[in-house]
Amino acid sequence: MYPAQTSLIPVTVAIARFWETNGFGAFGSIYPFWYLGVAFRYLSGPVIPLLITGLKSILPNVSLFSITIYLVFFSFGLAVVGWGILATKISGNRSIGLLVSGLTLILPWRYFASLALDEASFSIARNFLPYVLTAFWVFVRQKTKIRAALTVVATSFLLLLNTSLLPILLVGISGTILAASFREGKIRNLTNHIKVSFSVLAAAVMLVTFWYTPSYWITILTNPSIGGASGFKVILRILDLLKAAIPFFLAVLAVYFSGRVKTRFTLFGLTWIFTFFFLTIFRFIGDPDFWTDWTSWFWELEVGIAFLAARPLVELFTRPKLAHILLFLGLSSSFLFSFFVYRKLGRPELISSQIPAGVASLEKLAEIAGERRVFLSGSTVFWANALYDIHQVRGGRDQVATNPDWDKAAYELREGKDTGLAEGWLNKLDISYVLVHSGASKEYYHDFRHIEKWDRLGDIVWQESGDAILKVSP
Repeated sequence: MYPAQTSLIPVTVAIARFWETNGFGAFGSIYPFWYLGVAFRYLSGPVIPLLITGLKSILPNVSLFSITIYLVFFSFGLAVVGWGILATKISGNRSIGLLVSGLTLILPWRYFASLALDEASFSIARNFLPYVLTAFWVFVRQKTKIRAALTVVATSFLLLLNTSLLPILLVGISGTILAASFREGKIRNLTNHIKVSFSVLAAAVMLVTFWYTPSYWITILTNPSIGGASGFKVILRILDLLKAAIPFFLAVLAVYFSGRVKTRFTLFGLTWIFTFFFLTIFRFIGDPDFWTDWTSWFWELEVGIAFLAARPLVELFTRPKLAHILLFLGLSSSFLFSFFVYRKLGRPELISSQIPAGVASLEKLAEIAGERRVFLSGSTVFWANALYDIHQVRGGRDQVATNPDWDKAAYELREGKDTGLAEGWLNKLDISYVLVHSGASKEYYHDFRHIEKWDRLGDIVWQESGDAILKVSP
């Protein structure tokens, strides 16, 4: 089985494939195929590669792609149960928990995004999140050493799945703390709950640092998408992270001044959905055309819809008819938006028995290039190393790249018009071949802005179906 061409599942497969080849020796090794070399520890926690390759040893006739897709689907089941458990804990009502489980089962965005857009370890981590939030809820309600230890273990496991979930986790923990502090219409013991909860979170981060190493966090902090940031950029990055907290505070203010909150469950649901709603709006205003960016929180919005729809909305509004209208709009928006994005992607096959046609040229590239470095763009970047040992400039985890030049070269080669600058980068990074996609290519992302410049930069050694492999160095 293979996912849609636009999926990032191949990134997970590429990492698991390297682990399968090198075993536990991958722990301390350099992954040579992305960003001119990057520490393997930076690319992934150990859980997903171990799980995929372990299942592969048991099921040798099943491909890494199929195993990864099966794991994603299995995690959907975990999420359905997990969100129901969390809803039951917060509301104290099992019926509400069952309703939340049912809604998270039928709302479609998570299924579509996992197969067409997202990376597998991130999807699996998202689906494990409600268990971590449940652990925090239980711990905050009754603080014992055993519960603290279990919460640290659950949080550490989540971060060893994928650390990119950390911002979503912070929102969830904050909402859980607020809900746990809500009694008799007032917030009580909030400071103490914050102190103990974030002490547990800090302990989990320290624990997983034994795997990722301290330099990993420094790289993430200084390098949202580029390597080698200066101290000044560190300060700017910290300010950027603080700015990202504004939507949460706006959500809390919106909930507080609404005057409609009467239960912990409602407080959690509104804080959660308002936070991700404001995050979506901020990203949309920043760049409406970059739809893959501002739609990234719709997964969390679906969870918020499930939480708010589970309890009769009559509690939130004085007019029952308005509640029913909002309930209908909330549920239908998930289906309509999923269909809208599905059409925008060209109605791809979400699961196929064949490799997508848009990346078929990689087979010829691997044959021609051998161990020489190539430049790729579009979805071929993510598929290349799931299928072949291709040394490329780009890769599947931009935020952990440590080479200071790769991103500048990638921008110039994709979007620059100056052939002299492009030639300089080709020589500096020792790039031998470039896979260029014309307008006739089946590649979904047509990133090369000035196709005409490549006629002056290299010689075509192969072309087919709108794709061309150019030799750009002797």
